[in-house]
Amino acid sequence: MSSSGFAFANPTYTADNFFTYSAGDIEADSSIQAMQATEPIPTPQVDPPVMDLSAVLPAAAIAQIQAAGQLVFHSVGDTGGIVKPAAQLAVADAMCADLANKTYATGEPAFFYHLGDVVYYFGQQQYYPEQFYDPYRNYDAPIFAIPGNHDGVLYSQEPVSYSLQPFVENFCAASPVAAVPSFSRTTMTQPGCYWVLTAPFTRFIGLYSNTGEEMGVLEDDSTIGQDQITFLEQQLAAALAARNASNAAPEALILAVHHPPFTGSSQHFPSAAMLADIDSCCTQAGIWPDLVLSGHAHLYERYTRTMASDGREIAYVVAGNGGYYNLSTMKMNVAGVKPQPGQHSEPDGQGNTINLDQYNETDFGFLRIAVSASEIVVVSLGVDPNAAVGTAPAVIDSFIVNLAAHSVTTGSATTANVSRPVKKKAPGRGSLPGGSQTGKTHTPGAHRGRSKSSGAPAKGTHAGASHTGASHTGSSKTAAKAGKAKTTKRPA
Repeated sequence: MSSSGFAFANPTYTADNFFTYSAGDIEADSSIQAMQATEPIPTPQVDPPVMDLSAVLPAAAIAQIQAAGQLVFHSVGDTGGIVKPAAQLAVADAMCADLANKTYATGEPAFFYHLGDVVYYFGQQQYYPEQFYDPYRNYDAPIFAIPGNHDGVLYSQEPVSYSLQPFVENFCAASPVAAVPSFSRTTMTQPGCYWVLTAPFTRFIGLYSNTGEEMGVLEDDSTIGQDQITFLEQQLAAALAARNASNAAPEALILAVHHPPFTGSSQHFPSAAMLADIDSCCTQAGIWPDLVLSGHAHLYERYTRTMASDGREIAYVVAGNGGYYNLSTMKMNVAGVKPQPGQHSEPDGQGNTINLDQYNETDFGFLRIAVSASEIVVVSLGVDPNAAVGTAPAVIDSFIVNLAAHSVTTGSATTANVSRPVKKKAPGRGSLPGGSQTGKTHTPGAHRGRSKSSGAPAKGTHAGASHTGASHTGSSKTAAKAGKAKTTKRPA
């Protein structure tokens, strides 16, 4: 169900169909040195960059979601299925299966909110067919996104006019148009790379944390400027005004940013300066997010931050396990021991406490999130690329955010009610850019573990790196100094 010229899934289901037209290109990319520099952010197409879900889904769908009493959606980041694409395809298949045989009244997800790193390694347009349009060709719902560092990072003499150009052309188009031959999905019309999505029961503020491999930044006094901070201040104020409006419907506030404010990944750093900017804006506006979603670190993590000022609890989720082949691991302490979920707590450097509630470093997967007038229910689902067809995703974690009490409680979900669709042999899909044919057929399960390229990850990326000097929270001094891009902290 779509509105205003949008198209989502292909009209006929097709099974995973591997082709290798870009394998040589990806292998060549693996030796390219990324230019680790903060890049300017494209100016939003609309001011303010705010979009309502009704711009994409028709009024009847919005009414059904409201009548159901909840908005359900998918979310995950870091999906680009390079080197070993089986994981991305398995996760995408499971998400597609979660749409099947449901209505909004019975929990059908309304869209997929992507947490960044759609295309590796440099967000090139030539890889959008195989890393985005093909994996989600059966996903019959809108896909929104914030950019990740790999969507915006450049290499020397990259043939684009500006950083994030392919992302803008695919997600921030002026109107929905057919993007790639043989795929029905049209371009999305988000108003910018940082933007607001309003929907029944919730408001999303999506931020762009730029191109750093180690840590994210939202602003500076030179390259980026202060526009995104001004946007955040204004949209937090708008969220508070919406909550306080007479007869206003209850509304959750979800903040999405690719780089995680908190992470224990051995291959990544928490973004302390970025968190300080967000906190400053929230303090000034007098409103805090109920849930913060991030990717970047290729694993699942959940933290609860208890604020000293009023005791409220805020859930911070890292969901960077959407399909990039190289999962991250949690760092160990000096004794060689990893933290134990539920038993690790430390200060966040700003007078608050951060608790590690759960993590999973072994499973790919995605989030299934349901927002109602009273709570947010989040289920992290694990997908095994080698499992038999029809195997339901396993529940990695589940928790509930009580919107009135501002509390976070570990849930007790034990089943996901999601199964992978039965696969059929895929017909050829004609020609993709570059002239290569996609007429190969596919035997169910044959793609698992198969490699598109033997190339190593690009230099300057996280794969194979090990940063052990940072703590799990954004308070680490080592983490604050490790980023290559300078940030200017705003006064509180």
